[in-house]
Amino acid sequence: SPLRPGQPGLAGMVAFCRELLRAAGRERAHFVGHSMGTLVCQHLAARDPDAVASLTLFGPMLAPPPAARQALRERAETAARDGMAGIADAICRGSVAEASRRANPVARAFVRESLLRQDPRGYAAHCLALSTAEAADHGAIRCPTLLVAGDGDPVTPVAMARQLSTAIPEAKLAVLPGIGHWMMVEAPEKSAALLAAHVTENPF
Repeated sequence: SPLRPGQPGLAGMVAFCRELLRAAGRERAHFVGHSMGTLVCQHLAARDPDAVASLTLFGPMLAPPPAARQALRERAETAARDGMAGIADAICRGSVAEASRRANPVARAFVRESLLRQDPRGYAAHCLALSTAEAADHGAIRCPTLLVAGDGDPVTPVAMARQLSTAIPEAKLAVLPGIGHWMMVEAPEKSAALLAAHVTENPF
């Protein structure tokens, strides 16, 4: 998406999800997030539980630790100053699992291309928003929640997903072997099957 004027922080992104529901004429929906999007989904489910039928969170995230917050601020500066090429290369090297790179080179190419297509200003704004983000009230999340983690993910490692699986009351955890942070791209068939099963099991 292009950068919106006055791009909001995390709270604004949660509010935007509510706007999307209203625009679609819906009161409730299944929500699916990846990486930073999982944090948006968690806050939405905690703050507006009636709007969320279920959550499916790929690469589920807690609030960033201090070192990660500083790295995000530095990445925002890099994106604004130099564009996305260097960031895209670094992310592909660090977050696509080695097994995936060998088995499916297209996955790495897809991730790199998707990053290169981002508006550097919008990417920087989201990095800054994530650098100040706090954890959701996990105890307030009452909907069925599926956490999908890759055992080769250095960005949101399995240990983080396990922590979330104990903090969110109705959470289940699926771990994909040999998969990094981009499980929907690295293992699309398995990711789609997990999502479809979770939504089917939790109609509304």
